[in-house]
Amino acid sequence: MPVDTTGLFLSAIGTVAGVVSAYFAYVAVRHQLSRRRHRPVPAPPAPGSAPYDVFVSYGREDADWVRAFAARLGEKGLNVAYDEIVSRPGGIRVHTVETAIREAAHGLLVFSPDSMNSGWVRQEYAALMQPSIESGRLFIPVVVGDVELPEFAATRYFADFRGMGGASGRDGAYERRVDEIARALRDHGRS
Repeated sequence: MPVDTTGLFLSAIGTVAGVVSAYFAYVAVRHQLSRRRHRPVPAPPAPGSAPYDVFVSYGREDADWVRAFAARLGEKGLNVAYDEIVSRPGGIRVHTVETAIREAAHGLLVFSPDSMNSGWVRQEYAALMQPSIESGRLFIPVVVGDVELPEFAATRYFADFRGMGGASGRDGAYERRVDEIARALRDHGRS
């Protein structure tokens, strides 16, 4: 029986074309996956370009302290965000806080026994620390209670407010500390 060589030849070409096509599809998929894994780290927002100068994370029991502290930073010309400021009736807390953290130029976390035991604050800590490590955003640990800082936070100089009576402190240490933080937030990245 004679063999149809034309059919065999076309079948072989079809097989090769299929293999080549599959190879190029494989390369394209690998390239896309590689790009996702190795995304460039975004640059920190330029001074004055972010809607907020700083996002403040804290535990519920520290809310009164944070309100007074944020007000003092605001008096120094900083646009301060924290959950109570960015929340709107009907909004979804996780989305509004996440957006505020992402849009803030820098991050600050108030470390106290309450905040150290809060799952919500741990999530905010991760969201604040990652851009600090990856893109140079300033992260300032603010210590208001007797706590041991987590390892990554402990690599930063912290602002120690332990034992200070708040804005009414007679020795002016509270105001000096707030001034130091405000200066650090304004000057970070300007060199």
